[in-house]
Amino acid sequence: MAASVISVVVSTYAGERHIRGCLEMLQRQTAADRLEIIVIDSGSPENEWSIIEEMQAVSDNIVALRTPRESLYAAWNRALAMATGTYFANVNVDDWLRDDALELFACALDRYPLADLAYAHWAATHEARQAPTEHDAVRFHPPYQPALPLFYCYSGSTQFWRTSSLAGLGGFDATFTACGDLEVLRRLTLAGGQAVLVPQVLEGFFQNPEGITQGSDAAQREEHGIFARARAETPLQRLYEVDADDAESVAGGWTTLGNLAMQVRVPWHDKALNDVEFALHCYAQALAALPGYPMALHNVYAVLVLAARFDEADRSLASVAPDAAAQIRGAHLGLLHPKVEPACRGAVFSDREGVSPA
Repeated sequence: MAASVISVVVSTYAGERHIRGCLEMLQRQTAADRLEIIVIDSGSPENEWSIIEEMQAVSDNIVALRTPRESLYAAWNRALAMATGTYFANVNVDDWLRDDALELFACALDRYPLADLAYAHWAATHEARQAPTEHDAVRFHPPYQPALPLFYCYSGSTQFWRTSSLAGLGGFDATFTACGDLEVLRRLTLAGGQAVLVPQVLEGFFQNPEGITQGSDAAQREEHGIFARARAETPLQRLYEVDADDAESVAGGWTTLGNLAMQVRVPWHDKALNDVEFALHCYAQALAALPGYPMALHNVYAVLVLAARFDEADRSLASVAPDAAAQIRGAHLGLLHPKVEPACRGAVFSDREGVSPA
């Protein structure tokens, strides 16, 4: 059977110094003979177009389109509508891909047909399109679970999609300027989608101080809005295997989500997230589902004490029987974990052993 075509979008605006190197990098990919490279020149004031035309003259896998200035995600959606490949990926002009990155992503989706998206570990690099060095921090990601986009964007700067899955989600939200790739992950969870981790460093994300995601107030506002919407709108049953008719099951699911809010490790942070307010919200939902649920009561107290909110911690036990309250106060302050499983577990791809469950 012929190998699947991979459609790759490269959107450029004021990227003249990067576009040639980016296209040459793609032509070095081990999957180069399978690539359909779609270049969108989004009204750039620089001279990318002449470079693109020059490279089109010697490469028959480059398709190019000039458009008025538009958002990054509008450009990606244009490319998605043009794409003929089974798979669809974005590549930024100043980022780095290992030579076999696109091939490994495609192999992961080939071997795991339930997955809609493949992602990998990546490095934060300080030179455009340069392979990581020992001085560059590597960002290691966990296997997929549906709750991850409530806390951070688990894909790297390159998202590698099954084209039909991304199209089925409606593509990217073009109203975003910096975080449309996070927002579409929220919709993937809502749709019950899945992702597969390729546990290798396949990408270098250039920490461009002039880029749209580095230190941008707009990016931070968009990110916070996406998290708030994801947390408000995502049904618990999309995140965990819970029985909506079983109060203890629902309480266990909410408690598990609250624990994740405290303990999830965002790859570019040095410690656990410790999102106290969202954790307390989740424990409150658990107690609303099943008043007196012991694990939620314990964890509310533990989190408040760990946050040095001692008066609130004491008040949280006001309605608890004295013996039970004394037991909670005297217990170890670690979080208690119900036996609740994620709604799905992403696979971990190995090019030697095939797919293994997370």
